[in-house]
Amino acid sequence: MKKLVFLLSLSVVLAACGGGNGGNPSALPQPHSPVFVDPGSISVPELTRDVTKVSVSSPDNNNIKLSLTGPDASLFSITGDGSIRFAIPPNYLKPADANKDNVYQVTVVADDSYSTPATLPLSIKVTSCPTCHVANTATNVTTDDTTFVDENVIASFEFPAQIQKDTVKYTLTGAFANTTNWNNLEYNNPTLKPIAARIGDASVSTCEIGGGGCDAPTGSITINDVTVTKDSITFLMSGGNGGPDVGAQVLYTPPGSTVSQVIGTYNPNSCGDPVLKGDQHYVNFDTSGLIGEKVQIKIFDNATSGCGFVAFDHFYQTDKPRGVNAGVLTKPLAPVKVTVEGPVTFQKMIPFASFENPVDMVTKRGWVGTGAFANPTATSWQGTTGTDPTAARVGDRAISTCEIAGPGTPCDSPVGTLTSPAFKVTDAYFNFLMHGGGAGKKVGMRILDTLGNVLLSYSPDSCGPSFIQNDDDWTHIDISALNSAYIKTQLFDEETGGCGFVSTDQWYQSATAWNPSGKGKDGGKVSLTPQATAKLGFNVTVTADAFTQVIGDFDDAVAAAQVWTATGDFANPANADAWKGVSGSARVGARAVSTCEMNGNNKGCDASTGTLTSPLFTVDASRPYLNLLMSGGNANGTVGLKVLDASGAVLATYTPNSCGQSSIKDDGNWVTIDLTKQAGKQAKVQIFDNEAGGCGFVSFDHVYMGAIRKK
Repeated sequence: MKKLVFLLSLSVVLAACGGGNGGNPSALPQPHSPVFVDPGSISVPELTRDVTKVSVSSPDNNNIKLSLTGPDASLFSITGDGSIRFAIPPNYLKPADANKDNVYQVTVVADDSYSTPATLPLSIKVTSCPTCHVANTATNVTTDDTTFVDENVIASFEFPAQIQKDTVKYTLTGAFANTTNWNNLEYNNPTLKPIAARIGDASVSTCEIGGGGCDAPTGSITINDVTVTKDSITFLMSGGNGGPDVGAQVLYTPPGSTVSQVIGTYNPNSCGDPVLKGDQHYVNFDTSGLIGEKVQIKIFDNATSGCGFVAFDHFYQTDKPRGVNAGVLTKPLAPVKVTVEGPVTFQKMIPFASFENPVDMVTKRGWVGTGAFANPTATSWQGTTGTDPTAARVGDRAISTCEIAGPGTPCDSPVGTLTSPAFKVTDAYFNFLMHGGGAGKKVGMRILDTLGNVLLSYSPDSCGPSFIQNDDDWTHIDISALNSAYIKTQLFDEETGGCGFVSTDQWYQSATAWNPSGKGKDGGKVSLTPQATAKLGFNVTVTADAFTQVIGDFDDAVAAAQVWTATGDFANPANADAWKGVSGSARVGARAVSTCEMNGNNKGCDASTGTLTSPLFTVDASRPYLNLLMSGGNANGTVGLKVLDASGAVLATYTPNSCGQSSIKDDGNWVTIDLTKQAGKQAKVQIFDNEAGGCGFVSFDHVYMGAIRKK
């Protein structure tokens, strides 16, 4: 120990004496400061975020930390690779630099922690760019705090000429490639300009684009390499007739492939609106399952007749979706030991029913789990599908309640339900993979209305093995009777005895009953009773609140006329369909009412007139909102609805303004009248059509008092 202490002391003495260099520290190797490559003069147009990327290196190969100083440093950011950006895009007319001369002074500091930091002074000149200006304003449409965030905006369509020059980001065909006048109709029609909606200074309409007539122009805009960063791609769109030739698509190219696949499509159905008119034209794709992936967005007009136009504006990403949900998008998943029905398997999947991310499904996507399905982890639902190499599935995961709590746990005892959010029936068949159960076992699939009433229940009879095996496990249910209705689906395992397990995967809709092996299972056909039909919303959504205090459901004209007082063409209906007219595309229950073509079209669309007056009812303070569906008229007060007190005095009036729409279309036609001040008093509703001329029709359905506002 003494010898070791002596050697250490000697080392210290030698070091203090400078060793062999005579005590001259300058003879020691000295660290070298980082070295910049001067980018030279920097000039950027206003409203540009990216400035430059500085290059810096360490002669000693040390790690370098970059930072900014100087009078304008707070207005910029710098990343580890040297990329410098404005925190807020600069405005030439409102310079933010210290001396307000549009020349921003910053110094880049490079510090390797060993040497003297190196500095690089930069002068960044901002130039005027009138054509770069994107107004952070909106007309006839509302925005939110994410609409104008630079990172969120995919395309604002303010300057078509600039889009045409950017051949990397945009691919253009037809009218979009041949003309820069993309908003011809809005700006040349003095009637439309005051009511047209837009974000910024301009929107787009192919109606008369380039002066080519409303339907004739065709073409497409493809926005390339959009990295998904938010839960939603939101945009404004109107036009079309719901057909496949006009709309927007999201495309995805799988790794290793050069062929893009359509993973979501929206086809507008608002032919009467050649321009955007307001918030009712907001649309969103749910992209939460694509975070981090690159997609393309294609806007297209391939129609030359019959509503062959499209209006659109401002595609942006946000976690706050607006308007109509055009679908939940997921990238195609690889099948394992099963065959899938091409792209439709993924395009028509009900929301998040690939079961790839259980946590997300329950915490964010509206799925409700009970029992074994409650509070899932990323893998807790997969049971034996994740542990047995012979298990089949689509994607990385499927569900099995056998060993759902983990390997080695009992196979039969776990029980619970997993219920989807409401979705719209668009196809004749509901296809899914399912295995398990046995004769009389309480496991399987239920089709529910949005209130939770069972419309059909299916139980498999395949017991072991405890996972999906192959194409023989494809199962189909005929849901054609539910076309355009909103429903839910539910997986259930309520069996703790032998064969008390179920395995399932990939729930989707299709025009065909998918049965690639020819040995798939027929899960039955939904047949609706009048009682079941009465609780369904077709093209509109309803909850239990809509059925607690119904004033009028209008599912049967004869029955309604026995309760409501009818005058004019409403009087003495011949049959249950007498008041139907052209209504029926959207409704609650079996029928809605339209005075357009009612009574067998004996007077045409406008001429029918009359009133319907409800019995008196008491306004409950806990249910103060009069909700109903209504469209038609032109807001001139000749068609609509009145709320009357017990003496007949008018308390409130509503007159619709959707003349071009002869029937109820969707949830946008809900109306709410607040009767809070009438709580405890009696009231009655009168629906009237006093107009025999132009726009003299009204369509309506399902008048009820609710605890929740519908509009």
